[in-house]
Amino acid sequence: MGLLQTFLYPCPFSISFMVNKKRNIEDFLKENISSVQFKSRGERKIANFLEENDISYKYEAGVLIYQTENQPRIWYPDFQIPEFSTYIEYYGMVGDPDYDRGIKVKETAYAQMGLSVIPVYPHMFSEDWQNYIMKELQRKIESQYKTLMGKPFWGNSFPPNWS
Repeated sequence: MGLLQTFLYPCPFSISFMVNKKRNIEDFLKENISSVQFKSRGERKIANFLEENDISYKYEAGVLIYQTENQPRIWYPDFQIPEFSTYIEYYGMVGDPDYDRGIKVKETAYAQMGLSVIPVYPHMFSEDWQNYIMKELQRKIESQYKTLMGKPFWGNSFPPNWS
């Protein structure tokens, strides 16, 4: 048993694969040890990003979904972001035909319920996915603001000229 394993014992993973010149131990621990058990590395990356940006979230918080042809059901979107009334769904197994059908069912149900959901796919991690999430949050908040400012209460003085 190695020295590091002694301090982390009992350890659910092998320390031997940790030795990588491009990553330090803090990065490894941050990605792999958490009180929340994420179902995928993609979900862990999203959680880390939200935490680094002081965006609080609830992991797999239940939401009641009404589908027209079925009884109401409780679904568990990956991340609920209460501060922005938004959810993030990580579709980590996209490409599997059954999973892809499930994505379409989810997206349709979410839209029918009027839920704001940001979809994230594995290929996005090779792109600027953090910017994508933040821009989507910004777009959703601006849309809500425009709706609010378009209410009769504000008269013709609002909303400001949006380009």
